[in-house]
Amino acid sequence: MRRFFVWAFTTASLLSLASVGAASAADMAVKARPALPAPAPVYNWTGWYAGVNGGWAFDASSTGSLVASTPGFAGAIAAGGTPTFFGAKHEGGFGGGQVGYNWQMANWLVGVEADIQGADIGRTSTIIFPGGAVFPSVSTGRDHIDWFGTLRGRVGVTAGPALFYATGGLAYGGVRTNISNVFTPAAAGSFFGSDSSTRIGWAAGAGVEWGFAPNWTVRGEYLHVDLGRSNVTMFDPVNFPAESATYRFNHVVDAVRVGVNYRFGGPVVARY
Repeated sequence: MRRFFVWAFTTASLLSLASVGAASAADMAVKARPALPAPAPVYNWTGWYAGVNGGWAFDASSTGSLVASTPGFAGAIAAGGTPTFFGAKHEGGFGGGQVGYNWQMANWLVGVEADIQGADIGRTSTIIFPGGAVFPSVSTGRDHIDWFGTLRGRVGVTAGPALFYATGGLAYGGVRTNISNVFTPAAAGSFFGSDSSTRIGWAAGAGVEWGFAPNWTVRGEYLHVDLGRSNVTMFDPVNFPAESATYRFNHVVDAVRVGVNYRFGGPVVARY
């Protein structure tokens, strides 16, 4: 009987220890694994956007040069009474808006953008001739870009919320040019000419854009805008109807601008 009690006590002790070990193992098994860190946000540039911009333009090619004249004008030019060119530079501000669409493929981006700006980009050149071999005169040339726009493609590389891109395409704009050569006295000749037209050309440049908030980006951009050339002829139909001089003006500017865009269709941040 004594041996039976010893055996029973030993068996019960072993079973108790086994149950405690199993419970401890079960407790260890149900402990939750630590949560994995959330993936970093990745910018998705694909979609429509619209925004506003403003900047400053300055001249890249500033000369309005004489290209043709009648014999009487040629004599006045040779005598120092009429200019051979108007040399003031374009300069001024502009502001407007843009709309576009981007396609992002991995880190590459292609897009298309159209913009239009009101502008006050002009130049005025005044030349005073004191007289001598001819009567004294004052010559004035004014060339002005009233507005311009572009339709361009964009190709770039993204780096998270940053976009580095090149751009180029069509440019168009409204230009006004006025020239005059007024002699003293007026009977010696008062010549005037003007042109107002919409010009077609090209634009190219580069920029950097940064996503600073969901759906919002800010950019800085440089554009070379070439609206071509136009010829302006001045006449004096009263005193010298057979005499004239023609000048060719370049409508070319370099523009720097900043802008803000809003992207439609949800935030620009996605998680993968």
